[in-house]
Amino acid sequence: MSSRGPMRLPKPYSHPQQQQQPPHHQQQQQQQQQSSQFYQPSAPYPPMQPTNDYGNDFGMPQPQMPPSYGGDFNIPQPPPPPAPSHNAYFSPQTAFYAPSTQQQMPSNQGMPGMEYLSNNPLFNVGLNVVEQGMKDFTGKTVNMLPNEMKKSISSIKYYFAVDQAYVFKKLCLILFPFRPRNWSLGYSADEPVPPRVDTNAPDYYIPLMGAITYVLVAGLVLGTQDRFTPEQLGMHASSVLIWNIIEICVLCFTFYIFNVQSKLRTLDLIAYCGYKYVGMITALSSYLLTHSLFVYRCSLLYVSLSLSYFLVKCLRLQILPDTGGSQPYGSNGSKRRIYLLLLVVILQPLFIWYLTRHLIVD
Repeated sequence: MSSRGPMRLPKPYSHPQQQQQPPHHQQQQQQQQQSSQFYQPSAPYPPMQPTNDYGNDFGMPQPQMPPSYGGDFNIPQPPPPPAPSHNAYFSPQTAFYAPSTQQQMPSNQGMPGMEYLSNNPLFNVGLNVVEQGMKDFTGKTVNMLPNEMKKSISSIKYYFAVDQAYVFKKLCLILFPFRPRNWSLGYSADEPVPPRVDTNAPDYYIPLMGAITYVLVAGLVLGTQDRFTPEQLGMHASSVLIWNIIEICVLCFTFYIFNVQSKLRTLDLIAYCGYKYVGMITALSSYLLTHSLFVYRCSLLYVSLSLSYFLVKCLRLQILPDTGGSQPYGSNGSKRRIYLLLLVVILQPLFIWYLTRHLIVD
């Protein structure tokens, strides 16, 4: 050992920033550490720093508004969304697109719908006035028409008074008329009953639907022969209309020249001449199914005979004056009536052959 005594170690010096705190401050820190094990003191949140684009309360990206003002100054940002406790039904759609409740109420109240119009008494009154005015105008227009035209319009409705049972029975009667039956028309208070009540009554439904079906079947036959074009449908429809007009004009002119007065009206004549489309459809369908010229000719011969028999049975009661045998056919112009009846009957098979022959390939 040295004469100076025992050696003393140098006292360590602390850094200036790590100065020892006062005793009362150390006791306060220890108490805070012990109390932090049970609860966290309520303190204001530290200021949020915009470190990224997801700094809102919900963690959703804020919509970026384009610099529509040239970018010379900052566009004011919308106010932050409400706290999570007040937005229990939050969704991304509501965060970006849903307007506030205060903005929705005026917009919904300012857009009246059909329910508002239907409950509006002024709208209902105006609608009733317009409806009544249209009825008055239509009634005045009908009253201004001649009496003959009024009767014609009301008569046309009679020919469309059909049902499914009548159509089925009438088609069977046209194709199979050889069964004995009563061919006289039914009357009620000197007026013919509608077609749906009497199968012998003429109608316009079968001729109209038959003409349309003939045009479609003709287009189908041309399609199987690679000759179909869209213009063919229009050409066949025009030919049907033109030839029907020509046929009716020729028959009416013949009745006028022969000076024949009969129960057959012009509207009835149009209906009877329109039944030939049923035979045309039958002949074309048989050829379409078999592609045989022999089958087509056989079906053409059969439908010509059946339609001729049907027309003779129906028209003889309306054209010929007396069919009971009390008056001979050779007197009082009965021969001319017979000729007219034969003319109507013979024209139908000729039109059936003429309007279908160009669709058949030998």
